[in-house]
Amino acid sequence: MSTTPPASKSPTIEVHSVGFVPLDQRHGSPRNLFTLWFGANAMGVTLLTGSLMVFSKMSLFWSGIAIVLGTLIGAIFVAYHSAQGPTLGLPQMVQSRAQFGYYGANLPLIAVIAMYLGFFGGGAILMGSVFAELFGGGTEWGILLGGGMAVVLVAFGYRTLHAVGKVITPIFIAIFAILSVVTIAHWPGVSPDVEIVNGGFSPTGFFFVLGIVAAYMITYGPYVADYSRYLPADTKAAPTFWYTYGGISLAGIWIFAVGAALQYAYSSLGIVEATATMAGTAGALVRVLVLLALLLGLINISALNIYGAAISSMTIATTFRRAQSPSRAMRLAFMIAIGAIGTLGAISVSENLVLAHENFVFFLIAFLIPWSAINLVDFYLVRKGHYDVDDLFTPTGRYGGLNWIGIASYLIGCAALSPFISTTFYTGSLAAQLGFDISWAIGLVVPGALYGILWRVKGLPTEPDDATHTDTNTAIGATDDAGDQVKERI
Repeated sequence: MSTTPPASKSPTIEVHSVGFVPLDQRHGSPRNLFTLWFGANAMGVTLLTGSLMVFSKMSLFWSGIAIVLGTLIGAIFVAYHSAQGPTLGLPQMVQSRAQFGYYGANLPLIAVIAMYLGFFGGGAILMGSVFAELFGGGTEWGILLGGGMAVVLVAFGYRTLHAVGKVITPIFIAIFAILSVVTIAHWPGVSPDVEIVNGGFSPTGFFFVLGIVAAYMITYGPYVADYSRYLPADTKAAPTFWYTYGGISLAGIWIFAVGAALQYAYSSLGIVEATATMAGTAGALVRVLVLLALLLGLINISALNIYGAAISSMTIATTFRRAQSPSRAMRLAFMIAIGAIGTLGAISVSENLVLAHENFVFFLIAFLIPWSAINLVDFYLVRKGHYDVDDLFTPTGRYGGLNWIGIASYLIGCAALSPFISTTFYTGSLAAQLGFDISWAIGLVVPGALYGILWRVKGLPTEPDDATHTDTNTAIGATDDAGDQVKERI
């Protein structure tokens, strides 16, 4: 039985940003995370990522096997991040101050903001393409309109985003189920322009697909605790983990596979045009419905990207303002600014979307996966879920201004994975010898192991230096040991 105080009635527009969510304002159920993350992943950018599989030179069957494996692996790390939320009651990147220090956390935060802007830009370009398919004309006005709609949606905050996810998810499932049936029934075969190696399988292609899919999934890590933080503090880790894992992985496998199938069939078209062409084989009504569902999903994920970028930007800002709770006006100003920057950036790169997106995914591998490894090792193995929230908002607390163990592990992890990267603009020496990319795996193992070993050698301080800095986070005190909880129930 839950012992958490009942949530007070929340305003329509969210008031919390980077600060701790009080216990009496916690609400919701872990099952809401399934619809939120299914809806967030069942959208056009996932479809676009699936379309990259056409470059693997493998058969659609083997690309599908790699998609399933990469999705199931990557979603594990995302779900572990999500399980932190109810315990901490904090945005994900604020908690990173425990690993990197009050100021040091700004290093991975810069990469995270770039990630949000990149995903927002990709989604905005796709929105422009959808508007062009529906109403004709160029994509620029569609990018502007879609970006504006996302800003309006995100202005209302957490509860509205959850509510929209509940509405969009069943709509998207129904309409893309129709598209999936149409794709199977009207499959034109693999385009003659698609190059496939003898036998349909190659290690290079398999690890190319596996790496892109796993990395794409793992990069949801900075998102997820921002939403699970509102759950009651005594929420068990297992349901938080599994509802997140189920929603994000099921949507991922499905939409990656649909994107791949469409691009294999219509290799000369962009993914939106390929989707419209396939849906059009079942009639004009189906085509319009599919494009509208695609548009709704893109607006939804674009709003999530603006939300995450604004929270991360405000986290950096609070290191200079020393404030836990930026005002509502400041939050709205950050969201409008992020939306404007992302929209203008989308217009500037809209002509080379596929190439830009492929290189962007590998950028994420280099700078975000090491952060994910360090964060998870710290939460589940080093500190085991015990943090002092007050000390996360001061450079003089137990976490300090700069935590060189976290910073060094991060930089070494980034350097260690770089020889294993293989992209169109950079191929590391070891990736060239192997013939495929395993940088995402190196980026998980090296920094995570190094961080854990360095803390084992140095010894983790269990008490604050200043007696006035006690463990004031009642949410953490109210839960069982987070690390043991997850290991026992997941």
